[in-house]
Amino acid sequence: MMRKSIAVLLLTTLVLGGCGALGGSRLNPANWFGRGRATETAAETNPLIPRSNGLMSSEDSSAYYGTPVDQITALTVERVPGGAIIRIEALAARQGSFSVKVVPDSEDEIAVDGVLSYTLKALVAHRSAIGTAPSRRIVAAHHVTDQKLEGVRQIRVSGTRNSMTSRR
Repeated sequence: MMRKSIAVLLLTTLVLGGCGALGGSRLNPANWFGRGRATETAAETNPLIPRSNGLMSSEDSSAYYGTPVDQITALTVERVPGGAIIRIEALAARQGSFSVKVVPDSEDEIAVDGVLSYTLKALVAHRSAIGTAPSRRIVAAHHVTDQKLEGVRQIRVSGTRNSMTSRR
């Protein structure tokens, strides 16, 4: 048994070593798909960059039909370079909430009387069970720039049954 495995190993080494001598040959597996060829594309487009504004974008061209979540349970505002991150925990009325968004109550996310207010919304699956509180838990976050935080003394996030505020 040992002699057979040594013979197979030796034969495999010789065959693969021979592929180096056949560098331009079709027998060499490295040449099976050929070399890469450059093609010119339009200078403005890059196929690796998506055409949408991205996941964290506040601009969305499509309509969003989410409904406010049932209850806001926690609200924290964490300072980060260039702004703040608003972190929200909530409970949905039913299981199966998805596509959660923090939607500003004012146009262009402008503070009204020093209050920056949002509504936490989600899409809800039809005919879903109510379920336990842990199965309905939602966590969402929203980034706000320093420019939008100028003059803001309070941040409010609302749901259907309550709202929570964070003050400076």
